[in-house]
Amino acid sequence: MNQEIQHYLLKFKTELGLLFFSFLTFITPIWGMVGLVAFSVFLDTCAGVYIARKFNNYQSDKLFNLVVKTFFYMTTILLAFLIDTYIFDKKLANIGYLSSKTVTMFWIYIECKSIDEKSQKLGNKPFHVVLTALIKRIKAWKSDLNEIKKSE
Repeated sequence: MNQEIQHYLLKFKTELGLLFFSFLTFITPIWGMVGLVAFSVFLDTCAGVYIARKFNNYQSDKLFNLVVKTFFYMTTILLAFLIDTYIFDKKLANIGYLSSKTVTMFWIYIECKSIDEKSQKLGNKPFHVVLTALIKRIKAWKSDLNEIKKSE
């Protein structure tokens, strides 16, 4: 009887492993998107913990929201991937996995905006102000470089 149970457990374990690896193979095209969203959630969490520690209002029970948020983000990316695969036949407007990419970029934008807001709590300038100033400096540097080339 004991060997029969072990046989069924081994068979179940093997079939479960095959099912898991089949699922991983199926979602291979969106691994990069999932990784980017996971990384942005990680950065946002690190920024949040840093800000909370700096202002002495850290509460570890709020970290559970990280699990819910990550699960929600990954589920929506997976659903967009299923829509891309089975409804749009992997291409929409001649762009592969457009729905998945759109959902991924939306979540990354939200996380970047959250990081920017946390950075502003520390007294930093908003990201778009810093980026605009950087572009103006690059344009000025480029025009100065062009003037030097013309004078030579």
